Amino acid sequence: MKKVLALILFLFTVYIVFPQDTTQLVPSEKNPKIRISGFGGVLSETSILRKHLAESLGAGGALMINNYFFIGGYAMGMASNQYIDDLVMPTPDSMYYNGTSLRINYSHAGFWIGGIFFHEKTVHFGVSTRLGWGHIYLTDKYNTSYIYDENSKLNYTNDKVFVISPQVELEIKITPWLKTNIGLGYNFVTGVNFDRFKQSNFNAPQLTIGIYFGGFSDK
Repeated sequence: MKKVLALILFLFTVYIVFPQDTTQLVPSEKNPKIRISGFGGVLSETSILRKHLAESLGAGGALMINNYFFIGGYAMGMASNQYIDDLVMPTPDSMYYNGTSLRINYSHAGFWIGGIFFHEKTVHFGVSTRLGWGHIYLTDKYNTSYIYDENSKLNYTNDKVFVISPQVELEIKITPWLKTNIGLGYNFVTGVNFDRFKQSNFNAPQLTIGIYFGGFSDK
């Protein structure tokens, strides 16, 4: 059901973005002008993981057509500390990990598309969707080196995931080259196989705040 809802929200974003962009690019004149600009910046995401607030930090950038439709990429990783304290490893040396705090690591990157409404106004709205690939894995609370060892006993906790993050946004254009926004959406995460990760429930609402630099003027 969650996968179907994610697909519907994604298609809804595309449906909104493309038709309005077409009407903007086909005016009455014979040679409509298409303005290409770009932007980039940093963003933070707050969500709920294991019944606690989880903070992720990232960056993104995109090409923008007529200050309306944009397409680009992003990367994001969890910055806050989330631990599993009672993991018992199914190995002969399980006693070493029994009760050891293991940190949850979660990162993803991919494509970013969206549309902006009433961009000529100082305060305006938008919609966007992030589509990314990443992984979730565990590392030691004090030493992260062994997780990259091929013989590491924690390799089996490395889940490769696909993340869909649709959201609606409120933007404030501060200057022709600077804007900030706040977004409310939902993270749909597929590919989670490790039982303890499933219990953490990575599918959750999220709140994002971004600061972006670029060409936001219509001139």
